[in-house]
Amino acid sequence: MFKNYFKIAWRSLFRNKLHTIINLGGLIIGFTIGITILLAVYAQFTYDRFNLNEKRLYQAYQVFNKTEGEEITNQFGFAPAPVYKNEVAAIEKVTRITDGGNHITYNGKDLVIPVMMVDEDFFSMFSFPVINGNRTNPLKNLSDVVLSETASKKIFGNEDPIGKPIKISAGESLKTMIVSAVVQSVPGSSIQFEIVTRIENRSNYAENRNDWGDRSPYMYVELKEGTTRQQAEGELRAIDKKYVPDWYIELTKKGARPDRFGDIFATRLLPMRDVHFSSRVNGHRAVSSMQIITVLTIGLLIIFIACFNFVNINLANAVNRSREIGVRKCLGASRMKLFMQLWSESFLVCFIAFILSLALVNILLHSFNGLDNFKISLLPVIGQPGFIFLAIALLLSVSLLAGGYPSWVMIRFRTVETLKGKITLKRKSGLRSSLIVMQFVIACFMISCTFIIYQQFQFLQNANTGIEKDFLVSVLLHSPDKGRATIDKLRSRLASNPNIISISGSNINMGRGPDNRTVKSTTDFSYNGQTIRTNMASVDYEYLKTFGIKIIEGRDFSKSFGTDSLNNVIISESVATQFHEKTLIGKTIGADSNSTGWHIIGIFKDFHLYTMEEKLEPLTLTMDKNGPMYYCFIKTNSRNAIASMNAIKKEMSILEPGQDFNASFVNDNISSWYQAEKMMSVLFSIAAAIAILLSCSGLLAMVLLIVQQRLKEIGVRKVLGASVRSISVLISKEFLYLVCIAIGIAIPIGWFIMNQWLNGYPYRIHIEVWMFLIVALSALSVSLLTIAVNTIRAAMQNPVDSLRSE
Repeated sequence: MFKNYFKIAWRSLFRNKLHTIINLGGLIIGFTIGITILLAVYAQFTYDRFNLNEKRLYQAYQVFNKTEGEEITNQFGFAPAPVYKNEVAAIEKVTRITDGGNHITYNGKDLVIPVMMVDEDFFSMFSFPVINGNRTNPLKNLSDVVLSETASKKIFGNEDPIGKPIKISAGESLKTMIVSAVVQSVPGSSIQFEIVTRIENRSNYAENRNDWGDRSPYMYVELKEGTTRQQAEGELRAIDKKYVPDWYIELTKKGARPDRFGDIFATRLLPMRDVHFSSRVNGHRAVSSMQIITVLTIGLLIIFIACFNFVNINLANAVNRSREIGVRKCLGASRMKLFMQLWSESFLVCFIAFILSLALVNILLHSFNGLDNFKISLLPVIGQPGFIFLAIALLLSVSLLAGGYPSWVMIRFRTVETLKGKITLKRKSGLRSSLIVMQFVIACFMISCTFIIYQQFQFLQNANTGIEKDFLVSVLLHSPDKGRATIDKLRSRLASNPNIISISGSNINMGRGPDNRTVKSTTDFSYNGQTIRTNMASVDYEYLKTFGIKIIEGRDFSKSFGTDSLNNVIISESVATQFHEKTLIGKTIGADSNSTGWHIIGIFKDFHLYTMEEKLEPLTLTMDKNGPMYYCFIKTNSRNAIASMNAIKKEMSILEPGQDFNASFVNDNISSWYQAEKMMSVLFSIAAAIAILLSCSGLLAMVLLIVQQRLKEIGVRKVLGASVRSISVLISKEFLYLVCIAIGIAIPIGWFIMNQWLNGYPYRIHIEVWMFLIVALSALSVSLLTIAVNTIRAAMQNPVDSLRSE
């Protein structure tokens, strides 16, 4: 029986080649998008699930309920972790994670590879597979260092690295370590690393080991079997009150109020399964739920359009198969058997499309893998039961949705009417019209979103950030502790170069550079009963000049004043307004009870040091002579940017011999801030193009079927004197009417959703009428072209050919 169904289905496909191509093409696109979406979402929701004891793993974070609102930090001092492990009964293991630098030396070869510093418990907490070396405890000794496969190949090539010594960054110094193991990286992990060693090796560990407030490491804990998060958090609350009671006192003095848990300050735990998604705790390190929802929505909408095409075309083809269905009923075929036969044809098309889609998925995966947070692969996932279940569910759902309803409609035809040939395709069908409208609603909505997202992306990228960013170069310094000396030497060596205007440096990059590193340091203090809050940045001489930032009052840092590198500061306008003082220049502010305070020497115009997805924040610039300089900034002129970059590269190769030259233009760095918007713009552009293509292919199929049904009518009208134009308009107007309805529905929906999306930005474009006029004209133009080609061809046919049988 099933063999017979298959033969009939196969013949039916070849009998209606054009409709089969449209159905198959639409479903291939739908399934390709659908499978890719499934992989992306599956990869995101299985993040960190590879850890064997994942249910007992938590990330620690601290909450401060200040008067100005809740402040959350996921970075701790060096002191809390050992205390928590020893004194909190619910905690079994603890590891801190901090940055150790990125300078590696082996056999006279200098490499730039990031170093991560952790506690001994790290590899017993997280299940990273050890493929070579010590599998029991890779960080047992202080001198042990563990490499990823990638790092091992970079350093040793094909050599066996186990037992070999290498020099690695350990804060501000290099230390010799012995390779104890090589581990396999896990793409689905929130913790990624190349080189790992013990945190006790960090250069500043001894002096900071008892510090609770100097925040650097992240902290993860593993609870004991049978204990709960609530139990652990209760014990952490008691430990915090024991070791940092002054924090509670200070917060209370500043007017802090307890939250719903009764805490002014608390250390809390975030389950490991939530770390990947928690923007509240991890900020930009977390995956935005908006990204996942956007990708899911796009995939579902495209699948729906493909299904609508399938339903419409199969319903239209039902007329051509009415006599076949009537004959089968006369021969005793039951409704269930007829349904199974007709549905099996739909399932065959879906199955072929599904198999072909699997071959196309890898092409899309390369595009996804180029995007942050969407690194997925088909082979490791395709054999997992969860993904197999989802893939089969997708196949069955689409085949039932697209093929089930037309099959059900066909088996309900009356036998007598089918045999008499009285079943005809209605010129106007509510379902068919609704499906065409829904297709174009989705397509117009996609075009609207694409247009507005792209406009917002361009606005953010080109907005005035308060700096002169053109021809401004950012260079990553490989020895931050010697950064000021390197910048000073570079300034001297390029002083005679006419293409170089000024040189400075900072511990914070402008935009997102090649190292993908973003740092934000914030401080607050009391002044005359008010809380002064500001971000901090350590800079070198000529910083404001290099960035083209205007001094409003006072002066810039200068080598003529030796005290500038001690306690002098320059503040932004928004910091100055917090003091509510007429004169600030020359005043010394007690910003820190442990220091001599700040001596304000200048006030500069506000500028955006961070992305414009955040509100402009107050900023204070210092000249900490002992602080590291991670970046050098060079302002060049516009005459010869390439020659300027080559000159900088040449000098840096002398100042930092053997190091890679990592430089970028600040304009490019600022563009990198807005990768999420760029990704959404690209996704919606692709989706809009696919949606229009599928909608128009469905419209094309329906026009062909309607024209075929009305050939004799067209012939009669031509004989009676109707022009080609009038016949074309007659056939086209009902389809264009449906497209106009779709535009009328899609535009308000697009306006509302995009307006809500834009409200999440402090700096945004304003949606204007002309944006949607472009969308409407685009949809109408493409639809009219699709319809006109076929209606004009039908109207131009010789009426003798269509009326001959009469």
